[in-house]
Amino acid sequence: MKTLKPIIVICLIVLSAAKVSFSNSNDEKPFKLDVYGFVNYEMIFDTRQVVSAREGAVILFPANEKLDADGNDINATPSFNFIVLSSRFGARITGPDAFGAKASAHFEGDLLGTKAGLNALARLRHAYIRLKWEKSELMAGQNWHPIFVGACFPNTVTFAGGVPYHALNRSPQIKFAYDFGPLNLAAFALSHNDFASLGPAGASSDYVRNSFQPEVYLQTIFKKEKFLVGATGGYQLLSPRIETTTGYKTTEKMQSLQANVFTTIQLPYFVFKTQATYSENASHLVMLGGYGESTLLDADRQIYSYSGIRSLSTWVDFETKGSKFKRGLLVGYAKNYGSDEEITASAWGRGLNINEIYRISPRFVYNSGKTQFGLEFIYDVAGYGTPDSYYRVTNTKNISNLRTVLSLKYFF
Repeated sequence: MKTLKPIIVICLIVLSAAKVSFSNSNDEKPFKLDVYGFVNYEMIFDTRQVVSAREGAVILFPANEKLDADGNDINATPSFNFIVLSSRFGARITGPDAFGAKASAHFEGDLLGTKAGLNALARLRHAYIRLKWEKSELMAGQNWHPIFVGACFPNTVTFAGGVPYHALNRSPQIKFAYDFGPLNLAAFALSHNDFASLGPAGASSDYVRNSFQPEVYLQTIFKKEKFLVGATGGYQLLSPRIETTTGYKTTEKMQSLQANVFTTIQLPYFVFKTQATYSENASHLVMLGGYGESTLLDADRQIYSYSGIRSLSTWVDFETKGSKFKRGLLVGYAKNYGSDEEITASAWGRGLNINEIYRISPRFVYNSGKTQFGLEFIYDVAGYGTPDSYYRVTNTKNISNLRTVLSLKYFF
């Protein structure tokens, strides 16, 4: 299989270059294959150790102090990395109509792997089928999570588009959408894949699968000319454990709500975007927050109820218009609001000893033909402290990092 992967990619590229169309009969609409992608070389420099993913390609926030016996901060050590793992390839396929709709499919992958230790391996990003009628649409497959809005995310140089202030998640799902003029309404049901909630067994899709209920979301987007505004709301049910630590069956569930509001405005000389996201368990979105065991319901069997560790994140992004030279600025802020209930046992999440984080990140992009040069500075601050039994963090100390990213991309 490893031998076949590069052959498949090469074949897709050759077919795209040839603008291949083919069909089974003269009466049938021909298939059309359009291959695209880019090769991306990044040079990354950090002033201290950071919490990140995928060989450091996805930066979250600065690592906390780690003092040795002499009082020296071990994590105050700079680092660098050169990576190409975010290089990407994809294909869009259109063909014969189906059920009175225009039928198409989309496939996309990169080399970032699915978790630490699996870097430089091919990873599925998107794979979905779309049926498009005059006013409605059905999509089934793996695509962006509804909280990640394709029409409103920071167009950063570095990979991951503003995470952890903006969600990062692709999930297997089914979506139905309907257009009411400029207003689009959509309903989603989804499961988890490599972007999964954290829990007793680490990150796993078992928690949502064992709940016997997919995540469900509703989304509305109003779009007219150069203005877009929308909102998303959803409900998640998890079964963190089906067996307690003492070997008994448990059916307790973790319930959480997620919601966001967002807007994109095309102004004469620049594009303005902003979004705010609230979550009662944002671990599957690669954002601050999580959940924990709260009330002890049965001491002998060690059965607990669960409570979410809430977070609120917001960002604004400005980017100038232009085909050759663009400048942009991302400012993000996120805060941990803790749990409504006391966490009496284990907790799982991201940044649970952080009260708040913020980011200031200017960027510069220059395009020449199919080649793009990018420069980005990412200044991150994290307020580390001591969480109480509600996971509200106090006695904080700010830890900062400056990341410099140089990127050279070639698009095809």
